[in-house]
Amino acid sequence: MTLDSPAPHLLSATSPAQSRGYRFAPHAIAVLAVACTWPLLFVGGLVTTYRVGMAVPDWPTTFGINMFVYDMREAAFGVLVEHGHRLYGAAVGVCTILLMLDFLAFDRRKSVKALGAVALLLVIAQGVLGGLRVNHNSTLLAMIHGCTGQAFFAFMMILATITARSWFVERRPVEGVAAVQILSIAMLAVAYLQIILGAWLRHFTSIGALMSHATFSLTVVSLVVGLAWAVHRRKAELPGLLGPIRAMELTLAIQVSLGIAAWWVLRPFDGTPHSVTTAQALIRTGHQANAALLLGSAVVLALRVFGRAAGVPFKTRMKPLVSSSTLGLEVVA
Repeated sequence: MTLDSPAPHLLSATSPAQSRGYRFAPHAIAVLAVACTWPLLFVGGLVTTYRVGMAVPDWPTTFGINMFVYDMREAAFGVLVEHGHRLYGAAVGVCTILLMLDFLAFDRRKSVKALGAVALLLVIAQGVLGGLRVNHNSTLLAMIHGCTGQAFFAFMMILATITARSWFVERRPVEGVAAVQILSIAMLAVAYLQIILGAWLRHFTSIGALMSHATFSLTVVSLVVGLAWAVHRRKAELPGLLGPIRAMELTLAIQVSLGIAAWWVLRPFDGTPHSVTTAQALIRTGHQANAALLLGSAVVLALRVFGRAAGVPFKTRMKPLVSSSTLGLEVVA
């Protein structure tokens, strides 16, 4: 008997996933990592919005002090934002380490073990990249750091998806989904390219960057509309895709609204720095952070349409071998 194989007498029609390797712990850690990474992107966005990336001019120390013992009680606002970003990044690193250890120790899938190791390497690389940005005072590295941060969030979404209960449920194969598959891959590529254009605009303010980012948004909207139409048209066959496509529709609506609002508060767009109010900072940073949620929903949709979570689950006729009351007590035990 292993952790992936519950006792046969506990299996019932309501727990098909438990008999095929689903475990709660890795999924919970992966979700926690996602939940920590998104606010990290938001705080990192505030660093860019307020232009305080060099508020702490050294790394890995903070003004020559170990960053974990640095006293922030009397720190300036810019230092609070930048140093808080570093501490938040360390917390995400801890979550990633826990997830990798769980994968290596308990997950039978070699590919998942490898993904856990990759996640650790990615979070280390992201931290080092952020440090190099400070040590070299490089705006280009700041832009790259922002883009790779979004990619890391997408990777965490992958881990959360492949450890979820829905990933282990046996489903009927679905024919004729090539169009949805192609659109989902195109959406992933376009969403990330739009993130790169947005980072270009945020770090190297110019009319060209603004026009490129605004124009390319039409491609993003078109792909989401096409995907939504394709999925909703076959929702009875593809129930597993309804959640991510609805999330994509919602995040797109928010993204377009925040994008228009961000453009409005940036006027006049002459390339010169302006003072930033709290409301303006929230709008501009929210637009950047919400892009990660749009990318994340695209990741889940693509994984599901190519994986096992798109079709209708097989209906099992297995009857529980114990009473419901006994089953409940044994599961809790």
